[in-house]
Amino acid sequence: MTEKKIRAFASHAKNAQWEKGLRPYFKYRDLGIKDATEGRVQAHVIRAIKPCAQAIGYHSHVLEFQWNYLLRGWARLDFEDVGEIRVEAGDAWYQPSGIKHEVIEYSDDFEVIEITMPADFPTQEETR
Repeated sequence: MTEKKIRAFASHAKNAQWEKGLRPYFKYRDLGIKDATEGRVQAHVIRAIKPCAQAIGYHSHVLEFQWNYLLRGWARLDFEDVGEIRVEAGDAWYQPSGIKHEVIEYSDDFEVIEITMPADFPTQEETR
C-alpha cells in the first residue's frame, strides 16, 4: 500500500470559496488543511454575514484542540471557567475540550481564523 503524498500548497484569498457551515450567520473559508491532513486538522476563516441579533447559544465541543485568532472586528465571549471576555482584532483565544461557551455578541466585520483537531467534531448544545 502506498501512502498519499501531500504536496506543499497555498490557499489564495482571491477567488476563495466561502461556504455555509455550523452557524447560519457565518460563512466559512476552508484553508485546505483538512484535506492535506486527512481530517486530522481544520483551519478555516469564519466571517460574519449577518448582524448579531442575539447570543448564539451556550454549547461545547469535544475535540483535541481549538484555537482562534481574530482578524477583524470584536466579540464578547463567555466561558464557563473564566466568565465573559471581550476580544478585538489581533487577539487570540484557546478553548479546552468540553468547555461550555457562547459568543454573546460580535461586530458586523467579525472575521476569525479557527484551527481545530480533528477537523470534524461534535457540538453539544448546553444549558447554563
